[in-house]
Amino acid sequence: MLSRNKNSLPPFRAVRSTTNRTWDFIVGFSVITVIILLAGIIIYLINELFQAAAENRKDIPGTIIFIIIFSIILTLMIYKIIYTRKERFTTTIIDEKGIHYFNRFNNTVVNEILWDNFVRSDLGKKTGLLTAEFDIDCISYDSRGRKSNGVGIVKYFWKVAVNEKEYIHTDFFNTSYLLNSPYINRKDLIRAFLLGLAHYRPDLTINPWIFITNSIDGKDYTFYPNTTFWKIIFGFIFVLILAISAYLLYLVAIDYPHSPFQRVALEKVFHDLF
Repeated sequence: MLSRNKNSLPPFRAVRSTTNRTWDFIVGFSVITVIILLAGIIIYLINELFQAAAENRKDIPGTIIFIIIFSIILTLMIYKIIYTRKERFTTTIIDEKGIHYFNRFNNTVVNEILWDNFVRSDLGKKTGLLTAEFDIDCISYDSRGRKSNGVGIVKYFWKVAVNEKEYIHTDFFNTSYLLNSPYINRKDLIRAFLLGLAHYRPDLTINPWIFITNSIDGKDYTFYPNTTFWKIIFGFIFVLILAISAYLLYLVAIDYPHSPFQRVALEKVFHDLF
């Protein structure tokens, strides 16, 4: 558990998610393209079915099965886009009251998790090594406290009590429509979430990996300057690729038929470079 003194905490400020319009456009365009493609395939198969019936072919049942499969897929995609978009949240707001999930399509609040709804969690604390040790964790567990096949540290879970009913709430800090579109300011939301817990629920323990994986300082809640680290990594990979490419080029150049004079000259060039 991280030691948190409320008097030393930075002030809490409400944060509203910022939608990634570029990602939404790419996903939307891809989905529409797939829908048009599936619709074209269905029309083509129906046309083939009628032609097969006219010519008394024997593959009519197989064509019917393909039509049914593609029709189901197309129907599910249209249902997800048109009907469920009003049931899912597109915006996340974290303020002094808690976390609010908002749907901009119908201008309604889909769900609210208030700071008072958070409760201490004992999931998995008595069932072995690979279990929860914190009230706010970043590993996915099921309702019985057993480790589930979640997506690791990008998924957060905590226990809440609403209307005297306790359940596990999970959050990716992404939208819940169109393949969970990522927010541009996702890290700002996570920071506000952690700072809100520090201000309003200091009694809860938090998995320190949440801070580490998001490059957040657990004392002053500022972001670590992690750009240098990645520049070093990418620079090392770039140099490694160049070295391997140069070595392969060296092997090809040496093995290629040359006169003795040309071979000695090539070897001298590579020796001077590397």
